[in-house]
Amino acid sequence: MRRWRTAERPVAEQFSYWREVVCAAFTELRPTARGTSCDRWDRPGVRGWVDSLAYGTVNGAEVGSCDQVIRHGAREVSRLVSEVVFVNLQLRGRCLVRQDDRSCLSGPGTFSIVDATREFQLDYLDDWRAVSFRIPAERLQDLASPERARTAVTFDSDSGLSRVLADTMRSLWGAAPELDEASAVVGGDVLAALAGAVLRGGPTAQIMGRSEGDEALRRSVRQFVAANLEYADVSPGAVARQFGISVRKLHLLYSGEPRTFGQTVMGLRAAKCAEHLRDRAWPGTLTELAARWGFSDLSHMNRVFRREFGCLPSEYRTTAHQQAVSSMTTAPPLRGLPADGAPYDLGPHVLRRG
Repeated sequence: MRRWRTAERPVAEQFSYWREVVCAAFTELRPTARGTSCDRWDRPGVRGWVDSLAYGTVNGAEVGSCDQVIRHGAREVSRLVSEVVFVNLQLRGRCLVRQDDRSCLSGPGTFSIVDATREFQLDYLDDWRAVSFRIPAERLQDLASPERARTAVTFDSDSGLSRVLADTMRSLWGAAPELDEASAVVGGDVLAALAGAVLRGGPTAQIMGRSEGDEALRRSVRQFVAANLEYADVSPGAVARQFGISVRKLHLLYSGEPRTFGQTVMGLRAAKCAEHLRDRAWPGTLTELAARWGFSDLSHMNRVFRREFGCLPSEYRTTAHQQAVSSMTTAPPLRGLPADGAPYDLGPHVLRRG
């Protein structure tokens, strides 16, 4: 088994070494920092590692690194030495996969397929880890062609043939240290055959539909906004750039949902305010609270808070503190911000006014 570790190199050399590593282990690829279109890395060093093993003509690898964009553009396609297809099983983190005017979000436990004979892009939103198998394109015939529309879609590994392929990838990689060369070749043949069956699109190859993909992307957007609400830009333009989509696509994600993107953000702001108001030790004023969580002024916070909780922030704080003192637990829970249609249960702190 071949192994590469950027941690073994000086910090100043890590990015250039990482570029060499991903090309050596996979195919012509160009990693860059997220949010940039040029070939640059705007951090000191880069964390990354690759373990790679041949299974006959198929190659398997486990790889992990930090958030970044890995591009396989026209330049990389022109330098392609061998025509290959990649099946990438996400173990940790999220990846936006793009090819042939399609894009999908692959999260832990799902996999996607890309064809290196055409341009593609892997946009890793978080620290990530994946198992990737490289299969000669000739073994899959034309099953990954643009016309079949099977690349850059998210395959659900919970059932059907997709589950069989994902389980085989995990098992084959996990057994790598124990396999002799002949057994590895057999394993590679089995995996290539399963990948071909999934690409062929039989009834048991489960692809996440558009609605499921949109729901997964919505959850990721909401998690990002909630984690960055206090200090980062969570405007539609900034969030759309973070996820590599247009502002129009971002708003379309919420069409037909109980709340628009803007209402979702405002609801999250109000929920953060409520957390402070329930804390008897919090010393701040309501005006400070409004400024901290992105409201234009106290009146703005009052309007949003009343819409979310049915009362003013001052009333919420008073009742919450009274209930804490008297240990009252019989009040009905507040109905707060819906998360993909399911309301928060914010606890028995304030009675909603009828």
